[in-house]
Amino acid sequence: MTTTAQAASGNGSVLLEAQDLKKYFPVTRGILLSKVTGHIKAVDGVSFQLREGETLGIVGESGCGKTTTAKMVLMLERPTEGTIFFQGDDVYGGNEAQRKEYRSSVQAVFQDPWSSLNPRMRVKDIIAEPMVINWQLSRNEIQQRVMELLNNVGLNDYHSNLYPHEFSGGQRQRLAVARALSLNPKVIVLDEPVSALDVSIRAQIMNLLKDLQAEFGVSYILIAHHLATVRYMCHWVAVMYLGQIVELAPVKELFDNPLHPYTKALMSAALPSHPDTPQEEMILTGEVPSPLNPPEGCHFHTRCPMVMDHCAFDIPEVKEVTPGHFVSCHLY
Repeated sequence: MTTTAQAASGNGSVLLEAQDLKKYFPVTRGILLSKVTGHIKAVDGVSFQLREGETLGIVGESGCGKTTTAKMVLMLERPTEGTIFFQGDDVYGGNEAQRKEYRSSVQAVFQDPWSSLNPRMRVKDIIAEPMVINWQLSRNEIQQRVMELLNNVGLNDYHSNLYPHEFSGGQRQRLAVARALSLNPKVIVLDEPVSALDVSIRAQIMNLLKDLQAEFGVSYILIAHHLATVRYMCHWVAVMYLGQIVELAPVKELFDNPLHPYTKALMSAALPSHPDTPQEEMILTGEVPSPLNPPEGCHFHTRCPMVMDHCAFDIPEVKEVTPGHFVSCHLY
């Protein structure tokens, strides 16, 4: 989905831009003489922009390609086609020094803080490790920086000598955020950052992330299932289905006026903010098609309650229905 109009509708400059990203995983048969029998189209032509100091949310069902998209942004997966531009430079077309600079500028906070922190390292070493690898700092400078980061995420100096198992889940996620901030990144990819936490702790972490964004001007890409989290955290929202973005809009516009039938179905499945809030009910039939053999035409037509005859063979164009609100659907 090309979103060039998004650049004209925000406040800050475009920091990161994905253009027609595709990631196909080969499916093989046999052990010794393996043969490629097809490709899983995990991401199939995704485009978006991320602006300075803003948050882009990516939502959709499990298996729609959200995490694979995040991995390509983090350079953990190389795109089959397409590219990513960071501050105007082609991430995958640069030299090793440019790629190292990009990796320092784009960090991640993962879903499970227990798995993402080395249980054999003290907190001060976990947070200091990126700085030791990438920067030439004295031991005192690194120690001072570690203490500043701990204070920034609401922890104390004495926590630096403890191990991850001595912290609660919410505190471990704060440590993960501190580590992600250690290199002064411009972008942080948040992959389900609060879904593994108790409900009482989620609001604290979300408020922390918003406060840090206001203080340091960092941009976020938020991968999430929980629509209330997306609504609270994000400036823009991209809705993915079967490897493609089917709708992209400012967060208020998307929640007030969802256009794509799949977006409406997601909204219908979410709990309302108040029991008396009227809510349109839309129940999808059937299962999500396999990304190994996605349907022709509109990928969503096999489950869409508003399907038309030509949806089965015509690929819908991306249209800007209102300023900044893009949708890929034959209804518009």
